[in-house]
Amino acid sequence: MNRRLPILPLGILSAVLAAATPLALAATVDHRPLTPAQRVARIQSRLGRLEHRETLLRSKGKTQRLAKVKARVAKLQARVGKLQGN
Repeated sequence: MNRRLPILPLGILSAVLAAATPLALAATVDHRPLTPAQRVARIQSRLGRLEHRETLLRSKGKTQRLAKVKARVAKLQARVGKLQGN
């Protein structure tokens, strides 16, 4: 019994990608750049999630992952300080 999944021929796959790519690129063109206040709000939201994750990791005793999260928190706090300083 053959258990492999059927693979689309290369021509069909390239036609699907050619049709979908311009639509995906056109959808991203109209976005305005974020204001510094919006950036700060997004970073603070991410900081809140990371600090919650930090407490969960600390309670589970996951020290290696905790170190990575602490490094990320420090990096984001530095970025917020830089944005608020401008």
